[in-house]
Amino acid sequence: APYVLYMRTDVSVEQHKKLYPVKDVSGRSFIVSDGGKLASVPMVGEPHRIEFGHALTLARASASLTDLVTERAYTPANDPKMRRMRDAVRAEAAMGDQASLAEGKFIAALNKNYVAVDANAKAPDGSPLTGAAGSAAAIDQAAVVQAAEAFNSMSQAETLRQADMTSGAFARLAAENDMAQETFDAVSIRFTVSSDVYLDKPYLIAITRFHTRDDKPGEARNAVYARALESIGSKPTSIDVLQGGMPRGFELEQVEVHLYDNGREIPTEVSPKRVPLSREDAFEYLKIEYLSGHKGDTLMATPAIGRPTKEQQRQLAPNQWKAYFYAKVSKDGVPLGTYADEACTQPVDGLAGELAKDVRYYPALEKGRQVDGIARLSLRELPL
Repeated sequence: APYVLYMRTDVSVEQHKKLYPVKDVSGRSFIVSDGGKLASVPMVGEPHRIEFGHALTLARASASLTDLVTERAYTPANDPKMRRMRDAVRAEAAMGDQASLAEGKFIAALNKNYVAVDANAKAPDGSPLTGAAGSAAAIDQAAVVQAAEAFNSMSQAETLRQADMTSGAFARLAAENDMAQETFDAVSIRFTVSSDVYLDKPYLIAITRFHTRDDKPGEARNAVYARALESIGSKPTSIDVLQGGMPRGFELEQVEVHLYDNGREIPTEVSPKRVPLSREDAFEYLKIEYLSGHKGDTLMATPAIGRPTKEQQRQLAPNQWKAYFYAKVSKDGVPLGTYADEACTQPVDGLAGELAKDVRYYPALEKGRQVDGIARLSLRELPL
């Protein structure tokens, strides 16, 4: 189906105590229009009030968002597996350092701390040097004691280094026990996206609905995550994001993923209340909305739907693409003929004439009653 009806979500963020619609996302900031000038509103730091507006919207362009998976996850700092592995590595490194230090002391003791005293030393006159033998014996005894202590320390350090607390198996077991506590602090969002219509400046906004263990029954909270994306074309692209900062141990209720381009939401398969429509069904929807909003009004007929495709636009001559035509329109909004002049005497032929036959109009109204009329048409200005 060439058209999609869906529930559009408009996001506004507070700046200087006023709400502004989000126009773009850059890094960790929302981009808003403040008095015609773009301004940046950081997502981190000082909290900002965020509001959502919703409206049923008919769109011509849509993107494909498939294989969506949303689940609780851990940030790297809080991941039990990574944390336990880091602890094991640090413990093994510390034990290794202790073993190396003990080994150094042991070698030094074997070398009597690199101090030597000649027990048979003599004075210049040839007489035995007083105390030399005793000092040598004392150094020998101290070296023996130090070597024994260093050997014991070296053995203990090596034993600890080989113990379970530094092993990968112990780390995995401890991590499994930690994971059983489910202290998740992030949301993982993964999907594949593509679009036949090139999206130049896309970004996503994820709205996560959750509650904590301390919340009352039925109580829920919202968390908003936004991220700028690389341009999106017809080639499927995998997107993987991690929304951190969630309260530890939270319970996940729902994640809505919205795709935008240049500040305009692009409907996807996961858009709320999404309904594919044919051109005729889309026109009937628009006409019903139009008539319900103009009860009792008197209005001229105006174009509603039928914008040429990109390929058709390329086939039109520049003067046809920019020209203004005039169409006789039935009270049901169907063209009865399209002309080059306001008097409706010069029929439009060729590709422009064929494309004009596919245009549908909001009918002319007389005090709310549908009547035949004449509408001014520009193929370039058709909204849908």
